[in-house]
Amino acid sequence: MPKRLSSSTMILENSIGQALIVKANYKPYWTFPGGIIDEGETPKEAAIRETCEEIGLTIPSSSVTFIAIVDRRSNMAETYQFVFQSVLAPDMVRKIVLQVSEIDEYALVTREQVMMGGRNYGKVIKNWATGTTGYIEQTFVVNGE
Repeated sequence: MPKRLSSSTMILENSIGQALIVKANYKPYWTFPGGIIDEGETPKEAAIRETCEEIGLTIPSSSVTFIAIVDRRSNMAETYQFVFQSVLAPDMVRKIVLQVSEIDEYALVTREQVMMGGRNYGKVIKNWATGTTGYIEQTFVVNGE
């Protein structure tokens, strides 16, 4: 049976509709905190762990909800990406500590800002901006996302 690599990501949205995005130094685009699901880890656990590793915030499991699964296909691989969401409380932004080995910076953006462009946004951010949830099929060319 073929196996697929899977990843998880976390949308942290505040009360005024802004989401926290990060710019990893190894990607040409902005995305949400997240990464590869480790062996023995659930997608939700991976999203929580990766968020803590990348931006230093511990998100309670009870506050995390499932948003979507993305069937990602490229010329290099086929993967699944699990998308979760939680609340970004006002005091949390002051507690952000970036993982300097991977994350160059973070920003808070609205859906409208994403739709206007201005940054190279990953498809998962564009899905958030348009309200796309559930099962999503995504194809792309590596180095062209």
